[in-house]
Amino acid sequence: MWRSIQLITLYCTIVVAEEGSFLGASRQLRIHHSALSRRIRHLELMLGVALFERHPGGIKATAAGERFLVNLRRILNDLDDALEQVGAPGSGKSVQSPIGLDASPCNCSFLNAVAGSMGSDPDVAAFIAFLRRLHPVS
Repeated sequence: MWRSIQLITLYCTIVVAEEGSFLGASRQLRIHHSALSRRIRHLELMLGVALFERHPGGIKATAAGERFLVNLRRILNDLDDALEQVGAPGSGKSVQSPIGLDASPCNCSFLNAVAGSMGSDPDVAAFIAFLRRLHPVS
């Protein structure tokens, strides 16, 4: 099941929670609020649990939603860290870590496979590009 969930949907879920409304999140993400709401509703249906309580004034995460968001933030941060450590696929370049260590790309076959497929998956590539626009690496 998890393989059919798009990364952009997971990122949208975080933004909705942080904004406290679909309208606010849709403005930040620059997509229509009804499309965003449908995307989150589809995720909830796939998971079989409501992540948010919807109110006229906005949304509030359910207990299950809070647990999901805590784990989701951790996972997306771990993914971002892994992608930064791997660097450009096939480049062989060293990546300067935030703590000042000069680390070469990971030799882990799974991460190499993920990094290698990033460019061929438009959803993942668009998601990574979107994140880099929000948080440019200095």
